[in-house]
Amino acid sequence: CRIELEKARLLVLEAADQLDRLGNKKARGTIAMAKVAAPNMALKVLDTAMQVHGAAGLSSDTVLAHLWAMARTLRIADGPDEVHLGTIGKLELQRAKL
Repeated sequence: CRIELEKARLLVLEAADQLDRLGNKKARGTIAMAKVAAPNMALKVLDTAMQVHGAAGLSSDTVLAHLWAMARTLRIADGPDEVHLGTIGKLELQRAKL
């Protein structure tokens, strides 16, 4: 899980760097990848934490259930993953000139 967490973190940093250096049009693909990777990683971490806590992880005794609901909303709020994956696919096809 740590490797995947680091990959998502580095992808977000790369997207921010490209956005600063190249602008939003050139960074569009990396931004879309970060928008898919970061919320999915947050959900995976929270799911693991909830699993470790057992039934308490699902109750209101911990903040985990609330955090999971907020993280799940992130996957929808900025456009569903499918929209971002479609953007990534289009850009890859353009890059390959297909």
